[in-house]
Amino acid sequence: MKRTKKKILFIFLMILTFLVFADTNITYALSPASSPEYQGIDVSNWQGYIDYRQVKESGIEVVYIKSSQGSNIKDAYFDINYENAKANGLKVGFYHFLTATNVEEAEQEARFFASVISRKNTRL
Repeated sequence: MKRTKKKILFIFLMILTFLVFADTNITYALSPASSPEYQGIDVSNWQGYIDYRQVKESGIEVVYIKSSQGSNIKDAYFDINYENAKANGLKVGFYHFLTATNVEEAEQEARFFASVISRKNTRL
């Protein structure tokens, strides 16, 4: 047990050392599909009600909205975040908070995520 903890600590320290001293240049495995970069935020029920007019005025262009979690939890603010972001001319995308611990659960969560966002339009 003690030996395993030492190995884990050693590996952690090696990774930390690498990250501290690694070159900070960004290298892409593939070139970006397009050259524009957008200022964006991600939102969920944790932020509560959001004034998207103010978000837009601050220079934000893209909002990633939490849609769901697990296999049956829809984010309480998903619909209002979507409607208000779109109404203010923001680009939108969605994300799912994954809780699966095996392939079957992951597939179930993917189906749930797809069902939650299926009627939403990500185009302006």
